[in-house]
Amino acid sequence: MQSMALTFHPKSASKMHVYIRTLTINDLDKVIELENASFPEAERGTPEKFKYRLTVCGELCHGLFTMTKPHPDTPKGVSDFKPKEILIAMIIGSKTDAALVTDASMRVPSNTINLTSESALDSASHTKDDDDSQNKQPTASAGSSTQADASSSALQPLKVSKPVPDREGHVEAGDTICIHSMCVASSYRGMGHSQILLKDYISRMRDAGVSKRIALICHREITGVYTKAGFRYRGTSKVTHGGGDWVDMTYEFSGPPGKATFRRQG
Repeated sequence: MQSMALTFHPKSASKMHVYIRTLTINDLDKVIELENASFPEAERGTPEKFKYRLTVCGELCHGLFTMTKPHPDTPKGVSDFKPKEILIAMIIGSKTDAALVTDASMRVPSNTINLTSESALDSASHTKDDDDSQNKQPTASAGSSTQADASSSALQPLKVSKPVPDREGHVEAGDTICIHSMCVASSYRGMGHSQILLKDYISRMRDAGVSKRIALICHREITGVYTKAGFRYRGTSKVTHGGGDWVDMTYEFSGPPGKATFRRQG
């Protein structure tokens, strides 16, 4: 994905200069610090999950930033002050092929190498092909093959289809973007920053045309934050993360998706 152009919001509620950009693996420490300060321990995402999401689907992770400023009494031209970014708020997302956030969508896949290494997939594919060719039995004649098929089908039990379990982690071809974490640093709350970030995120995802909807879970008492941005209440969630007691919220994109697509950094 190409680096997302910065979006500046000079007229935020606090009159503070803020901007939005895509989060990368270089922001991992800032992301973990903000998560830990914003949620109870049982509800926090783990460092492993953030590392996975910032690496595999960082284009779905956005941060609202401001810059540090020198002390107002510092004389101009005599300071070696270097401004640093401050992460004010963040949205951490991934995609799923389910219509709502699920426990599976929140996990890190047990075999993440298959999601991050094409060479590993190719290697596994070649190995399987080689094994299949080595284990292949000699071809029988047409007559004997027909008899063997008939005998085999008579002995085989009827196959019953089983429900397909939800796929774990990020599903690139999924139709739903899951917001796993949306939080604002405590010293910057009450200034409209959550709405700035949410509405910018919705706009970018709509324009990119990479999904049909955005889904999230939250506690019932803060649903107003999301309904204000256009999300709709979908009932009690089945997610058990952090002890459960969540509700589902979705934002459905209306009309055909945009033509823009994401390309990964690298």
